[in-house]
Amino acid sequence: MELDKIFDVFSRRNKKVALFGYNIPSTIRNKVLLFCQDTFSGKRSEYTTNCLGDFWDEIHGTLLYRHGRTQLYEKATSSRDKDIVAFLLTCKDEEFLDFVEYVFKVECIWRFDSDAIVDGINKIFASENVSYELTHLIREETTESGNYMIHSPHQVMKTIAYPQVIRKDNEVVHNEAIKPALQLIADPKYKTANQEYLNALEDYRKAEYGDCLTKCCSAFESVMKIICDKKGWAYAQNDTAGALVTTIIKNLKIDPFFESTLIIIATLRNKLSTSHGAGTKPKAVSQNLARYSLNMTASAIIFLINEAR
Repeated sequence: MELDKIFDVFSRRNKKVALFGYNIPSTIRNKVLLFCQDTFSGKRSEYTTNCLGDFWDEIHGTLLYRHGRTQLYEKATSSRDKDIVAFLLTCKDEEFLDFVEYVFKVECIWRFDSDAIVDGINKIFASENVSYELTHLIREETTESGNYMIHSPHQVMKTIAYPQVIRKDNEVVHNEAIKPALQLIADPKYKTANQEYLNALEDYRKAEYGDCLTKCCSAFESVMKIICDKKGWAYAQNDTAGALVTTIIKNLKIDPFFESTLIIIATLRNKLSTSHGAGTKPKAVSQNLARYSLNMTASAIIFLINEAR
């Protein structure tokens, strides 16, 4: 596994903040390990070969690099498999969530249905109301020029975003706003907005609430610019949210009173986020306000993308 993939992982993105009291119980760990065992051994698909040995080899090497060790478990074990299992059943919660993300970065993952694995792990998390969920893998079809093996330009699928563990606060809001918004911007056309909104979720987990407001507005502006591009509506790359909202409302023939509702995302960014200097008065952004911004942004994204359709 490439080094940048090893260190771009849950615990590194969330190293400044505790896990808000949401633990990963041993039963969940056992279920995830059993699920990986069945999946990569090919038991869950009659069309897939057994890649279990390769899977655990790579995971073991990756975890050794991640933690700078020559063995994972503090006590000597008789095999690689026992070393991995002993470690994953006793490690910190965030370290186990690192492992969950590593599952989708192993070389043999292309042989399997990544979406089915994401859905399976999410069902395991939901089975005991664990307040985390995996996003889906995002791929984009691109054209590559020829090389020494393939002389002519050809289409290839490239991974532009690996599954990430995100935190769920309110089950209803998550299922009705944040999750549907992430599904919509998982379309490769919205890859910039997708990354910005995921960054906002990360800032929220790290308790960097001012930055969260900034990223929310960035994601919202990106979605509006992409809609304008798709529709052929004129706008400037440096247009702010206010100008973009006006353009969208005019062209989609949305009732004008929606403008004040949509622009609130930018107002929060302008008044409270860390994107502008605080001067002599420090800006205090609460967790509750950051959560409100995340939810408002998700709802606005869903509304505009669906209206544009």
